[in-house]
Amino acid sequence: MTHRIRRRSTELRLSLWRNLCTAIFVPVLLLCQNIASAALFESKKRKLARLHAELARLEEERLESLVVLFGYEFDKLGFYTATSIFLVLFVASIVQLSRSRRKWKRLAIFGGEDSTMSQSTEYRKGWLSSKRNISLLIAASIFSFYVIFNLGRATKPSIGYNKPRKRGPSGGDERFVLVFGTYLDETTFYSLLVTSMVVLVALGYNIGSACRKFQESKRSKQATKLNSFPKEDVIDVIVVDCGLPKKDIGWFHLMQFLDMSNINVRAVVEPFYLDKGKCPQPPQSFLDLITVLEDLGVMCVKSLGQLDPCQRQTLCVLAGRADKSPQYFRECVGLGATHIYLEPPGSTSVRELKTMNNVANVRGVQVYMGYHKPCSPYIEEAIRLSQSIPKSHVFFCHNENYFKQDLHRVLNRHPEGMIRSMASQELAVLVTQFGVTTYSIKAFKVNTNKLFSEKQTFFNKTNGIEVSDFSRVAFKIMTTNGRSVSVMADRCGGMVSFAVVKSIAGKEIKKFLSPDGDSASRIEDELKRDTEMMHQFTIEGEDYMELKRRVVDSILGKEDDSKTSRSVISIQDGIEVLKLSNFCTNEIESALH
Repeated sequence: MTHRIRRRSTELRLSLWRNLCTAIFVPVLLLCQNIASAALFESKKRKLARLHAELARLEEERLESLVVLFGYEFDKLGFYTATSIFLVLFVASIVQLSRSRRKWKRLAIFGGEDSTMSQSTEYRKGWLSSKRNISLLIAASIFSFYVIFNLGRATKPSIGYNKPRKRGPSGGDERFVLVFGTYLDETTFYSLLVTSMVVLVALGYNIGSACRKFQESKRSKQATKLNSFPKEDVIDVIVVDCGLPKKDIGWFHLMQFLDMSNINVRAVVEPFYLDKGKCPQPPQSFLDLITVLEDLGVMCVKSLGQLDPCQRQTLCVLAGRADKSPQYFRECVGLGATHIYLEPPGSTSVRELKTMNNVANVRGVQVYMGYHKPCSPYIEEAIRLSQSIPKSHVFFCHNENYFKQDLHRVLNRHPEGMIRSMASQELAVLVTQFGVTTYSIKAFKVNTNKLFSEKQTFFNKTNGIEVSDFSRVAFKIMTTNGRSVSVMADRCGGMVSFAVVKSIAGKEIKKFLSPDGDSASRIEDELKRDTEMMHQFTIEGEDYMELKRRVVDSILGKEDDSKTSRSVISIQDGIEVLKLSNFCTNEIESALH
């Protein structure tokens, strides 16, 4: 009995374990069977869906680093970098074209920098201009890069491989832009938009520049055609601002041109004495002059507008005051003059003189400056001797024969000042023969002794204004190339001017006088016989006539290059002379203050 009970108890425990094992392992086996069956016998639909999802994920990851443009795939970083560089190059081209246009316009219309600007100031201005342009270019580059990376940045495309990709309002329109019926992704659209804007701006600017250049070339051709008269042996001359006989330089020029065989004085323009509104009763000497000129067939008018356009080579002589020269210059160019003779300094400022030079270049007009001292024999001899002696020093002394009580009248006649009207003759020699400019001056020394440099103040009783000017000056210039020259000018120094050549040790080698010997005696006799004539006309008359001969020979193509090229001062050299005159005036005033 006990044995049976034990047996049944054992069978019961075995049955329980068997049921427990069956309850645990059978579900596990069924689960493994199901998993294996799903992996080995997956349906086609589910397998395709799974593969599409996997491919979509991989393609999305790949497209995150790419840009699609016109169906082509580009690396995103490379695409943005290349596009930005392209835009930067366009911006740089526009900036450079703009700078070139501004420079051309400044040279052709405004005549460049301000006349009062020193060398260091011009350098700083150029440096600031370059710095400003570089800053603008860098800012434009950063802006272009920002625009490309933000406005033209590609969005992550949502690609579903388990369903057709839709475009338009029903299928993710925020990722595409509709342009002319075609869907473009945002990368393509914004890149094309920014690039097109830059291209259009550059293209429009180039077209505008081309049109302006075409118009200027057309005008230049017309002006050249207008002034291209056949060269003849006779030149027409128009004297502007004649003035009174024996008193004004215009009258003196007129008398000398009338004595030249290859000159036909066509007209005389006198805006004051021929204008009855300004001068109801001209002096009798002027009326006699007009009568003689009309008998000679010379037209006498009060303005250039009363003359017909020039029909052959014409030299206009501008003998008026410096502040009126720019206006007369433009009128002569409009009249068709082929050559213009400017009485020094030609203008009151370097800017105006540069503008006149640019106008002359555009219209094909040759301009001469009336600096007569470079044609003086004593100046030429001193220069030849100094060039044969290494490191020699040359001292120029320019004297005029005025009395001290007449200096206020001289200042009224030459309001530009002594340096720009008198001493500028020697400065013209320094510029053309010694290469002295405001940039080449190493040292500038003023002799402040009152015997050599003095500034006086005069009271104008007519308008009640006090005016000041130098009565005499003396200074020495040393250049960067080792040359040294000295200049002295004295309004009341007498009749004789001279040039002295010295050795490097300061020893006088030779002295050249003007006038000298028989010429001085002859001039003294003439001054005694004709007390009404301006003294300088008699003293420097031969120098003025020699300058006129060389100018006429230059116009007719008969000049001797070795003799005339440097003694006849062009307007380009005149600009440098005026710059140097301004520099000397400022330095002397500072030293005498």
